[in-house]
Amino acid sequence: MKKREAQHRTGPALASLSLACALAATLGLTGCRGDRAEDPPRQFFPDMDDQQKWRPQSQTQFYADGRSMRQPAANTVAFSRSPMTSQVLEGNPAWASALLADRADLLRADDAAFTGKDASGVYLEKIPVAVDRAMLERGQNRFNIYCAACHGMAGDGKGLVGQQWSYPVPSFHDDKYLTRSEDPNVPQWRDGYLFHTARNGVWSPDGTQNKMPGYAHALDVHDAWAVIAYVRALQESQRGTKDDVPANQLAAIDAAAKAAADAKAAAEKPASPAAQPAPADKPADKPADGPESGKGGAQ
Repeated sequence: MKKREAQHRTGPALASLSLACALAATLGLTGCRGDRAEDPPRQFFPDMDDQQKWRPQSQTQFYADGRSMRQPAANTVAFSRSPMTSQVLEGNPAWASALLADRADLLRADDAAFTGKDASGVYLEKIPVAVDRAMLERGQNRFNIYCAACHGMAGDGKGLVGQQWSYPVPSFHDDKYLTRSEDPNVPQWRDGYLFHTARNGVWSPDGTQNKMPGYAHALDVHDAWAVIAYVRALQESQRGTKDDVPANQLAAIDAAAKAAADAKAAAEKPASPAAQPAPADKPADKPADGPESGKGGAQ
């Protein structure tokens, strides 16, 4: 009987003591929150807090070449930034096409398409990729967004921003962009030069003045070549003649030109007198007020 009474009294006491300890621990934790202390923080996993590392682009004596950042192993290439399994690509042509193009770029062995230069460092004369209508339309889109503000919609250097620039913006229709030159100091006629300029901009010879910003952030390799292809199309549009038009399209072009000329002439022709509205009848002039008959003189 006494043992049962003792157990009955001890149970609630232990429960109260446990609750008090839990509350004290909780209050202790909250009391430290946000407080400043000179003591070093507790490290439950010291090996995760304190470990060796190198800052990017730093030097180290650990490696023979003195560089902390390592080069890829020999004969290895990056080939994808996303999984390229058939299961991933199957049924997803809309987004997979861009990833496949990215993979093809990473695997490309020829640097010419990425730099605009050949193996000897000379700018390419011609675009190294196939040009089709889709590429020209893409180039037109990118040119109108990123280039026309300075270079003008026609590539004549008369864009709204270009006209306010600190020096005249050159026209792509200038002879130096069209005529082949063997002078190495005149590379403007080369497609590779235009590609490199679109991506990297133009700097003064001493490298202190940025005359044109580079657009590599906005124009990837494919878009940059597309812009160059469209620039060449703009040049041809200014140099073409009627003889360049295919015969099966010439009649339609002549008809459209005649219709436009007739419409312009009709709009500028003055109206004939017969077509002018007749003037409205003018009301008779009202006689001036005068003294009424039988009235007059001072009142």
